[in-house]
Amino acid sequence: MMYTLYLERDSLLHRLDPRVKIIGSLFGIIALILFNSPILLSLLFLLIVLTLVILGKITIGEIFNVLKPLIPISIVAMIIWPFILKPWYFGLFIGFGYGIRLLSVALLTLGLIMTTPQRDLILGFIKMGMPYEIGLTLTIALRYIPTLYMLAQTIMDAQKSRGLELERGSFIQRAKNTVPILIPLIVASIKTAHELSIALESRAFGASKRRTFLHNIKMEVKDYIALGITFTLFFLAVYARYFLGVGYIKLF
Repeated sequence: MMYTLYLERDSLLHRLDPRVKIIGSLFGIIALILFNSPILLSLLFLLIVLTLVILGKITIGEIFNVLKPLIPISIVAMIIWPFILKPWYFGLFIGFGYGIRLLSVALLTLGLIMTTPQRDLILGFIKMGMPYEIGLTLTIALRYIPTLYMLAQTIMDAQKSRGLELERGSFIQRAKNTVPILIPLIVASIKTAHELSIALESRAFGASKRRTFLHNIKMEVKDYIALGITFTLFFLAVYARYFLGVGYIKLF
């Protein structure tokens, strides 16, 4: 079974051309990499959340659900920095920024998937010059993220019902307890990939070099306006970082 993060909504973000959202997500990730100030990164994260809530009609609860698996990784990223930078509180401050940056990058990518159907994502990549095979592979890879997550959750629930304790014991013991989770997950992943390959072959994938599409996408006035705003904001971010020195803290 294929799970998807896409949420059907009647919003401005959903109606935008996928190429605009792809370019916007790419520029947003690059802009986040330019800065390391925790204060500015927190504001950017808040801006991304507000954009999804106001323009995408996605609730805070739905945003939290997709980011929940990444929160432990962000916390680990935060607590590592006090061991790298001195004094420790400065390292914790910088680590907080890197944790927020990780969540922001993930939210940009997941926001693209949540507001764009898989069909439109493939068309967007193809219209931008990407070969169809690569566009399809990339889109399927993005869609497999929630699929594997749901499979892992199902397997964990099944193993817990059989008495497996994942939260108890030492670190080594808990690592050993993940083996009953990993093996079924790997087997299920291989099975899902095999079923996907059969589905593609049954549809004669790759039989013709020239592809036609039942559904097409076309840039409209609102898409050009949104694209212009995206370019403007990106160049303002570059100008603020390299010419004004805003949002960057020298670490060493």
